[in-house]
Amino acid sequence: MSNLITNIVKGIIGKFKPKAESTRFKDISWAVEKILKHEDDHTPKQKKLPIGLIHYKRPYEVLHTYRELFCKEIYQFDSKSDTPIILDCGSNIGLSVLYFKTIYPNAKVWAFEPDATNYELLTKNILSNSLQDVIAEPAAIWISDGTISFSGNGSEASRIDEHNTNTANHTVACVRLKKLLCKFEKIDFLKMDIEGGEYKVITDCANELYRVNNFFLEYHGKSTETKHLTELLEIVDKQGFQAYIRNAADTLVHPFIEKQTNTQFDVQLNIFCYKK
Repeated sequence: MSNLITNIVKGIIGKFKPKAESTRFKDISWAVEKILKHEDDHTPKQKKLPIGLIHYKRPYEVLHTYRELFCKEIYQFDSKSDTPIILDCGSNIGLSVLYFKTIYPNAKVWAFEPDATNYELLTKNILSNSLQDVIAEPAAIWISDGTISFSGNGSEASRIDEHNTNTANHTVACVRLKKLLCKFEKIDFLKMDIEGGEYKVITDCANELYRVNNFFLEYHGKSTETKHLTELLEIVDKQGFQAYIRNAADTLVHPFIEKQTNTQFDVQLNIFCYKK
């Protein structure tokens, strides 16, 4: 009982502690956070958050992504234009789109999301928040146009499965990023979160990245494929970018001992690329 009382007191005190830093967006309230943490992850839901009405299925992904995008503002960038061109590759349910349209209301956004469940929620979130100048495409970003095998489960981990393994459950449309980049003279922001497809896509479109001013890359890889990460960093350097790297997930607690995981990816990094 004493431990319970202690934890309750700590929780109450914690609510009155000053924030470490102020942000221009409100955090999700304590009450809404508690609700989200106890909801299921398979039925459609909607909830009013500080930035608008959000349709979703997986509440813990909403909580995590909201805080990354709106509290930490990991996609914040400066543009000389009030109508920046933004390519959002891997839009999920659209919180990233909503962030971009909040900081630049007149931005022109192309949003690509191949997972059917996520795409349905993406379009609902565009409509429910009356977002204009957003083109949403139910397609994967890839190295060719056409279709490709896909492993989709309505989560942030849905991904291309080019080898058509037993995890692939259907095919989706795919769009070659290289060809897409060539349609623009300048792209203010390119966001890429395509769950492991980034190495092939970036090496394919490397010579067109000069069109991009700001490039966010979520890298997914194996510790045995360090050369892939090295190649990607060499490409962004050659194309005139500086790179700042943050760890997106700690999957190896003791890297010298474990060396690699039994999961799809050992290494997950957020790479912020901006012109020198």
